[in-house]
Amino acid sequence: MTARIHPLLFVLPLAAVLAALAALLPPFRLFLVGQLAVVIVVTSAMTLLMGAAGLLSLASAASMAMGAYGVLLITGALQLPFPLAAVLTVMIGGGVGVLLGLVALRLTGFHLAIITLGFLQVLLVLLKRGGSLTGGGYGLVVPPLQVTGLGTLTASHISVAAVFIMVLTVAACSAAIQSRVGRAWLALRDNEPAARMQGIDVSRMKIIAFAFASAVISMAGILHVLLLGVANPSAYVVDVSIFHITLVVVGGTTGSMTGAVIAPVILYFLPEIFHALGEWRDFFYATVLLLTLLFMPHGIGPTLTAQIRRLWAARSAVS
Repeated sequence: MTARIHPLLFVLPLAAVLAALAALLPPFRLFLVGQLAVVIVVTSAMTLLMGAAGLLSLASAASMAMGAYGVLLITGALQLPFPLAAVLTVMIGGGVGVLLGLVALRLTGFHLAIITLGFLQVLLVLLKRGGSLTGGGYGLVVPPLQVTGLGTLTASHISVAAVFIMVLTVAACSAAIQSRVGRAWLALRDNEPAARMQGIDVSRMKIIAFAFASAVISMAGILHVLLLGVANPSAYVVDVSIFHITLVVVGGTTGSMTGAVIAPVILYFLPEIFHALGEWRDFFYATVLLLTLLFMPHGIGPTLTAQIRRLWAARSAVS
């Protein structure tokens, strides 16, 4: 009998190798790669929530804001070490996700999206009117953070860490979708009444999906604010949530982690590299979105995966 090798034995070395390669990049390119990694983390969580569980949410920007402001407030007000503050912030993000999951028990589709949009707008108002606690419209500046063994954290440190965390997040989301819970999410997405008839605890599955996605996006918010050096309400407006949804639509609405990686590269990283596009960026976004909807309605990820499988099957048949 062949012993089964645990996936972590592949994922951890891959994450370490990619992080080490990223560390070799010039500072500005490393910063862009770090930003890309953060976007992929968010897209992976949103792909799980929307693509696998079928729950439409506009609260991704709110979860990022909770991560960004949460870690700064905890380290500042409570004077806790940064690693502990980060863990507590992610836990709080997951807790807020549980509350959103409870709301999702009564609402679906666009009604759920409107409620999550309202949550985002309320949070933004609180951040803007939070006075000295949140910095108001100016936001909060990230203070110098000390980590044992590294000294003061820099944007390069955070970028390398973001690449490492990105690989782990994509692997974790992929494993979650392929698990028993993931199969329950897929059944819920395809037909909620049929899922109930099969004995699936629909309420529990919705809460788990929101809690997991919110915790992951809060973690991305921590990385995001450390990269930028400032938490500002304008960085977490509804346009950000819409962009995240666009990434899921382009990448694939069937829970494809392949698309969750490819879509941010196309819609975020390439325009940043070719910054000469300037005002043509919106045209680029719209063109990619229209072409995807017309020729790849299920998204880039599922279409690409199906083509690879088809070519592999044809090659096997020939041989």
